[in-house]
Amino acid sequence: MRQARQWLVNGLLVLSAIAGTLVAVEAGLRVVYPQPLGVWHHDRDGLALHWPGLVTYLPQFGLSVSFNSTGMRDREHSVEKTEGVFRLLVLGDSFMEALQLPFEASFPSLLEGDLSRRTRRRFEVLNASVSGWGTDDELKYLMSYGLRWKPDLVVVAMTLHNDINDNLRERFHTTRNGALIEKRNTMSSLAYRVIQLKGFMATRFHTYQLLIRARRVTEMRIEANQLEAHVVDLFRVAEDERMSRGLELTTLLLDRIHVIASSAGSRTAVVLVPLAVQLSDSEFTRIVGSGRGLEIDRPQRLIRGICERTGIAVIDLLPGFQEWTASGGGSLYLERDGHWNEAGHRLAAAIAGSELVRLGLARPR
Repeated sequence: MRQARQWLVNGLLVLSAIAGTLVAVEAGLRVVYPQPLGVWHHDRDGLALHWPGLVTYLPQFGLSVSFNSTGMRDREHSVEKTEGVFRLLVLGDSFMEALQLPFEASFPSLLEGDLSRRTRRRFEVLNASVSGWGTDDELKYLMSYGLRWKPDLVVVAMTLHNDINDNLRERFHTTRNGALIEKRNTMSSLAYRVIQLKGFMATRFHTYQLLIRARRVTEMRIEANQLEAHVVDLFRVAEDERMSRGLELTTLLLDRIHVIASSAGSRTAVVLVPLAVQLSDSEFTRIVGSGRGLEIDRPQRLIRGICERTGIAVIDLLPGFQEWTASGGGSLYLERDGHWNEAGHRLAAAIAGSELVRLGLARPR
């Protein structure tokens, strides 16, 4: 009996020492080496979403970000649409999520103001974008959550350097004999609790994030190399088997978004987010290379072709971004980050607002 009590005391001492060490490490990291904290969790189907109501400081960007009660990086919106308001639902990835700058300086917020000024009517732009999403994730969100907002227009913002690559993960949809097939990925209760716990820890504990980053160093390097190779492949005239499958899958995904939105009384528009290397011939040659078989605007032409076949309107930001760069307007991308800076968001919103009005997509049917 006495030995058992001694074991218990020793065990408690060890646990206390471990807990104390973890607390000290966590406190030290927060002061000396704060880690980029997560803001995401997953639903039962595995779709990445933001934690509803979360407010957190992101040291990598030097600002606090917040998410509304439905998990959008946006202000609060009522589900019921106010009479006379034209509602847009934006589906995109980290470019639209825009954690790098205040929400008021981001594309969705600026687009709302731009459309209101151009038309003298009331607009409401809902930003449902999440970092890491591709068209596959966006279709899943639209079917699971997006239609309840009853949007008049669904805006799909395509990041051309990685959306096709993201779709090839086939998390929610695959193809079979030329048809799009939805996959059923509902997790067990235990698996769901585990993944939610991981998301909670990644959101709040710097120690956990440091350990995860250390564990994924090799995996992240491989992913970066694969993405770099994929970017170069986007500009090649000759398509390999992987790229052909990615384009087929992306075509079917966009078509399904268009069909679902139309059945709910909404229209669809695709906004093409250009790559920084496309803004000048010299930068393109420096990063991608030169020679036959490489075309600077090929990604845009590929998606425009897809959208023409599916009847989706396209807003291509590349010409406007190239004109801005050629005129000496300054940088549109954050250095060493790759996302738009405030000037990039302003220009993108201005181009998109102008095109939505010109195409007649910013008014009720």
